[in-house]
Amino acid sequence: MIDIRRADLHMHTTCSDGVLSPTELVRLARRHGLHAIAVTDHDCIDGIAEAQAAGKAHHVEVVPGVELSVTVDATEVHLLAYFFDVNHQGLREHLNAFREKRRERVALMVEKLRAQKVPITMAHVEQRAGDGVLARPHVAQALLDIGAVEEYGEAFERYLRDGGPAFVAKPLFPAAEALAMVHEAGGIGVLAHPGHWTSDHTTMALIQAGLDGIETIHPSHDDMLTRYYRQIVRDFALIETGGSDYHGGFPDEAERLGRYSVSYALLDRARRAIPLPIP
Repeated sequence: MIDIRRADLHMHTTCSDGVLSPTELVRLARRHGLHAIAVTDHDCIDGIAEAQAAGKAHHVEVVPGVELSVTVDATEVHLLAYFFDVNHQGLREHLNAFREKRRERVALMVEKLRAQKVPITMAHVEQRAGDGVLARPHVAQALLDIGAVEEYGEAFERYLRDGGPAFVAKPLFPAAEALAMVHEAGGIGVLAHPGHWTSDHTTMALIQAGLDGIETIHPSHDDMLTRYYRQIVRDFALIETGGSDYHGGFPDEAERLGRYSVSYALLDRARRAIPLPIP
C-alpha cells in the first residue's frame, strides 16, 4: 500500500520569528493536509511542547527541531537539528546562553539606530518579539511600526542588511561544536537551505564535521538545485529533508504549505538515522 502522507520539516512559530503560535501552526498544517511537521524555531525549543500537545489533538506528528546559526571558517550557515532530547542539559544551556547573546546583539542594533536619530526603543522591539528569541525581524517590525520605513523589506535594505548601518554580526558558534552537541543530545544535524550561496568547500567541511543530511526541498531551491543537492546526498549517504521554511509574515507563504514537503517515508528514514548513544 502506497503511503501518501507528507511532512514539512522546516516551520517557525512566535517562539522565534514566526507569526503563529505553536498551536495555530499545527492547526494550519492539518488544514493543508500535512501529517507531520517539525517546529524549527531559531535557536529556541520553547514551542515544541505546546506544538506536540496540539499535534496529539489534531493528529499531526510534531518532530522536535531547532534551527541553529553556526559558522564554518567564519561563513555563517544554518543547521536544522531533529529528534534530540528536548531536556538535554547541554543543549538547553547553549540555547539559553545564545538567547542572551541575541538580546545583546539587538540592543546594539537599537543603539546604532538611535545614534542615527531613529526614535526606536528596546522596549518596543521586545514587545514585538513577545516571548520569542529576539532577532532582526523584530527590529524591522518595530521600524515599520514607528514609520521609520514604509515597508518591512526597506528596514533590511536601509538599515539591517549585512554590512548595513545598523548591522551587528551574530555570535559565532562553530558548526563542528554544534553537530557534536546535537549528536550528544541524541539528534541529527541537517544543512538548511544551502541554495546557490553555500560553497562546495563549506558543504564538504560540514560533512567531515559529522553532518547527517541536507535540506534539498526549499522555496529557494529550483529543480536544478534540488537535483544537485540530492546527488550530494546520494554520494555521501546522507539524509534528505525538506520544508516550507514557513514564518507566516508574507501572503505567498501559505502557498508553500504542502508544496515544499517530503514524503513520510523520508521522515522515517531520517528517524532511523539517529546516531547510537556514545557508550
